[in-house]
Amino acid sequence: MKKKAIALLLSIVMLFSATALPASAIDFESASEPVTKVLGKALGAVFTGFVSVLNAFMGENDKFVEADEYVYDNFYEGTGEFISQAKPGATWSLGQAQASLVPEDWQDEKYDLYLGGFISEQNFFTNDVREILDDMKVRVIAMDDGSGRGTSVFATIDSIGIANGDARIIRAMLSDYAKENNINSINIFSTHTHSGIDTQGLWTEIFRKWPKNIMAAFTRIGETEQGTDPEYMDFLYNTVTAAIKNAVDNMEAGMMTYAKKDIGAEYFNNKNRPSADGLDTELRKLTFYPSNKSSRPTIILNMSSHPDVVGLATASDPVKGHGVSGDYIYYIGETLNGAGYDFMFFNGAIAGIYIGSVDVDAPRRVDTADNYGTEIGKMVLGMTMSEEEIKANEYLMSLNFTEEQTAGHNYTPWYEGWVPAKEETVEPILNLKLKTVEVPVTNPVIKAAGKLGVVNYTIKCSGLIKRDYIVTTEIGYMEIGKSMQIAFVPGEFCADLWNGGSSLTAEGSIHETAFEGKTITEIFGEDTVVFGLANDAVGYIVPDNDYCMCLAFGHYHETLSLGEKTASTLMSAYEALAEEIK
Repeated sequence: MKKKAIALLLSIVMLFSATALPASAIDFESASEPVTKVLGKALGAVFTGFVSVLNAFMGENDKFVEADEYVYDNFYEGTGEFISQAKPGATWSLGQAQASLVPEDWQDEKYDLYLGGFISEQNFFTNDVREILDDMKVRVIAMDDGSGRGTSVFATIDSIGIANGDARIIRAMLSDYAKENNINSINIFSTHTHSGIDTQGLWTEIFRKWPKNIMAAFTRIGETEQGTDPEYMDFLYNTVTAAIKNAVDNMEAGMMTYAKKDIGAEYFNNKNRPSADGLDTELRKLTFYPSNKSSRPTIILNMSSHPDVVGLATASDPVKGHGVSGDYIYYIGETLNGAGYDFMFFNGAIAGIYIGSVDVDAPRRVDTADNYGTEIGKMVLGMTMSEEEIKANEYLMSLNFTEEQTAGHNYTPWYEGWVPAKEETVEPILNLKLKTVEVPVTNPVIKAAGKLGVVNYTIKCSGLIKRDYIVTTEIGYMEIGKSMQIAFVPGEFCADLWNGGSSLTAEGSIHETAFEGKTITEIFGEDTVVFGLANDAVGYIVPDNDYCMCLAFGHYHETLSLGEKTASTLMSAYEALAEEIK
């Protein structure tokens, strides 16, 4: 959303929104494509130069570490050797856990809580938490393929993003436990919900923290204050580590199946990056069935859509951007839980991708999230059923929208014309390899954000006069049986980089050059999917050839990107990773 870009701009220049908001709101629809490209590049150059000048006067804080002193710790490489066949007699083991990330005493004055994902002028740029609409959760699965290579742990947090520094704090807290339990990796994902408590610090108490940090950055006097609430982050770390232990301690043997279904583009919306036309319209689910029939099965879902429905303040919504919610993901979980399943979620390639409409009227934004999540949940449950079986399923039919909800709307039930997906048994093979990548930080906005000290990143530095900055992040590749091949991506990934699209071409890009790297499916195979915001949240990852800091023409994403070399650096690292696992 444009609000995210504006929020970051506000953290760099006080009152900058007075100039940024009108610029981002100008209607350029009447301009021709050649004109928009020229104008966009000109705006980008002016904006980049302006912020670069400001950035030059800002001092570094203790998050900036010289290259010869930099240490990247608490990293896991994964399962080690890749296997192509299951070990004789091997079976899957899986443990599941979940916990609320909303403190019971969230109203206590010791907390200073804000929604992460929006800063709204309607709320005077203070989206403080005033109401809990549903729940913000951590969901965990621990998986072992019986090969003796250890247990792989995956935790997904309902939040705007988890910085790599925070992921490694969680790993450090589990260090001894991981050794005792032969854990080969601890992977922390975020759902990217825009209505969870801020876990990155960009959406904090602007008028208290940011002026103080700006003053410290420019005068080099005093210390900057991290944007996240320290009391809350300690609560989050402890809750997540406890949930991980709970999942590992309760692992059970069982079998796993896999199914996928394309549900159509109407459920997704690429509404604000017109140069990119990639879109992932599939639902993919793994279902684990414990051998103990009294235990609940677990559905693991991967899909690609921003959970940004609830957080934004609107004139008609009485919550007005102050309510905590897990967004549509919470309501998928409620739907699956009601059918007797535990639930795990991984978001995908979501740069510019938002939810589509289910054509049902909703008076509040949280109701829209409920409608969308419930309908996706029904599709997941009915994925392998025929239309007749769905209509005969009492639970699925009980979740249909009422006549009052659909009155006046041409709503078509999701199951009409439904073709069941095939379900296959997944062989117990889990291969996982993780790799660190050094990404150059060339975006002056991100450099300035680092100097303001609001986010939990350690930046590697070199050079005396001309300072070079690097962020170390992680990528990964995983195979689950012979059914799923998965790329772990540490940010909001442009779907064109996953499976091709117009922004990779000279004709479709703002710089009129082709992207020189390969896509994920070209590197790892055509069936490879994306788990996004994996072990980090580095912002948007868009093709180098379509990168422009102009804040207009569908290019605001670049403001929240590490720089114009982010995509090519990561794609080159994926190619190297693919060579390593051959």
